Amino acid sequence: MSKYLIIAEKPEAARRISEALDSKSKPQRIGRVVPSFIVRNGDSEILVTTALGHLYELTMRNRNRLAYPVFDYEWVPKHIVEKNRKLEKWLMEMGSIGDGVDYYVNACDYDVEGSLIGYNVLRFLYKIQEENRVFRMKLSTLTKKEIQEAFRRMKPGLDMGLVKAGETRHIVDFLYGINLSRALTRSVTRFVRTPYVLSVGRVQTPTLNLLVKREIAIETFIPTPYWVLKAEIIINGKIYEATHERDRVNILSEARRIVENSDSRQALVEKVERKIETVSVPEPFDLTTLQREAYSFFGFTPSRTLSIAETLYLNALISYPRTSSQKLPREIGYREILEKLAENSAYSKIVEKIFSKHVLTPKQGEKDDPAHPAIYPTGEQKSGLSSDQLKILDLVTRRFLAAFDDDAEKAVCRVTLKLGNERFILRGSEIVKKGWLEIYSPYYAPEEMIIPPLKEGECLTVRRIISEERFTNPPHRYNPASLVKEMERLGIGTKTTRAEIVETLYKRGYIVGRSIVVADLGFSLVSALNRFSPKILSVEMTREIEADMEKIENGLIDEEKVISLAKAELTEILREIEANEENIGKHLSSSIISILRGRNTIGKCPLCREGELRMIVSRKTGKRFGICTNVFKKKCSLTVPLPQNPNRVYVTERPCKICGWPVVRVITKGRPWLLCVNPSCSSKTDRSVKSQANRGLKE
Repeated sequence: MSKYLIIAEKPEAARRISEALDSKSKPQRIGRVVPSFIVRNGDSEILVTTALGHLYELTMRNRNRLAYPVFDYEWVPKHIVEKNRKLEKWLMEMGSIGDGVDYYVNACDYDVEGSLIGYNVLRFLYKIQEENRVFRMKLSTLTKKEIQEAFRRMKPGLDMGLVKAGETRHIVDFLYGINLSRALTRSVTRFVRTPYVLSVGRVQTPTLNLLVKREIAIETFIPTPYWVLKAEIIINGKIYEATHERDRVNILSEARRIVENSDSRQALVEKVERKIETVSVPEPFDLTTLQREAYSFFGFTPSRTLSIAETLYLNALISYPRTSSQKLPREIGYREILEKLAENSAYSKIVEKIFSKHVLTPKQGEKDDPAHPAIYPTGEQKSGLSSDQLKILDLVTRRFLAAFDDDAEKAVCRVTLKLGNERFILRGSEIVKKGWLEIYSPYYAPEEMIIPPLKEGECLTVRRIISEERFTNPPHRYNPASLVKEMERLGIGTKTTRAEIVETLYKRGYIVGRSIVVADLGFSLVSALNRFSPKILSVEMTREIEADMEKIENGLIDEEKVISLAKAELTEILREIEANEENIGKHLSSSIISILRGRNTIGKCPLCREGELRMIVSRKTGKRFGICTNVFKKKCSLTVPLPQNPNRVYVTERPCKICGWPVVRVITKGRPWLLCVNPSCSSKTDRSVKSQANRGLKE
């Protein structure tokens, strides 16, 4: 009897794999910490376990957080870096079930990250070196049928191209991130007393530079006036708006001349043109397009959309979402998926219409991904989904169904009207064949402007002529979805990492708002780098490294060469930073000090009502307390005690409901609670609320 050990990436995937491969669909659960299973499959015994994502991380041997350059990295268990006891137990239990195994199978997500996750577990935890004992499963959905097929078709060995590309990306990103962050952090230490870590990354910083350039373009934009000329035309008692044949007029005197030359009473129908335009079926979803549509329709950020889509994938409701493909290969089983979807009353009539065509030929996009097809629904059903999950599932389903329908058609009418010596254009449009719009209409409906039939030579009444002054607009700000799209266009980041990078920029305080505005610190960082080390901001350098990753994946370049080139480039950048360390520190310190003051300002002083109550730590005693800024000017005497380490204290910007003094948020052993800073607040003296006083005010 052969014994297999299958490594899944997430617990839900492990459960689904074990149920699909067990002859009775009732695998035996083993382990206290790790959701692992024993499966009986013919003559084979199969153990299924889960890696819970990355269990190994890169780290530096040099623990001095301000030392650079450092290139002595190593892979270590993640629990050592994060000091996470649960992860340590997880790894120990995973290791204990590996005894007596004949064959190991990497069933983690079939992409760069999943390939590396499985490979690290095999080489570090199970010490497996022999290629003949290792297999790779490729899954695009977690349906029972595909899991069984994937187990039968699993390939011997590992997808080492993906593994090497994944490891190289991790190493290069780690070296850039750790060294640049240390270098810039050290530059500000002599100017800022409070420790402040600056985050810089190979893709993150060029992305921030894109936003700064857009912000500068917006701020320096000078609007120029122009005039739009319109004529209100009465047809069958209704008013329609025609615009001058020149879309815009840039000179006021010219606009006035056109108005004077236009007959303000009658419009002659000089020409009527009608034609049919095609409204093409949209391509199936790749990840970026799904993220853009979900932001447009639901306001979901790209990272939120990806998170929801991954949950739907783990529930076997959609295919693997981290794909750049817009193709639906026949192998996914069109008819079977459509038949399953027909069991849902929301889609039954749509499927009936698709089947009536007899030939199932979906729309295919240009983009391809050798690992996975476009995102599509599996047709499986599951109760208990959240409203957000239902929204994304319906969006994916309708996009898939629309791919099998016909193009829509729009009748476009262009009427040329002569008003005196000037010509105005009346435009109309009407959907004459709904096609795929009937399926996808909740998410897309072209504007229609239906105008009555008109004949050449006909005279129409003019209600009035309008000269409307307008101004040119600055470039649009990026939003999270459009920024991800721009990153894809420029070839920086990957389909997996782009949304995460945008979220990191928000978390670091470099950008704010859904319509993205660059914060002062983001401006200062880019300004300093642009002046003293512009290579860090280079999109071209980042794009070249991404291209090298693809070459590694395809076996066209050696990974050690890419790492060596990255180290050489990084060494040159670090020399520039070190030579300008003081100037960079001065440049960044004012923004950081402003941020730190904001973080430490508890609120207005409740005693003098003029100063600010700030949280500080005594250099002599190391004690934390609150003090009014007017104390230093001898205009106030207020100081208040605050919880000491290891408690963490944060500003809340909210007043106490009992006394009106500021309230801070305290975290004790991971548990948050609210505390009024007024030592005499009744919440701390009233016995009836003694327990509340011990724990602070409830959040």
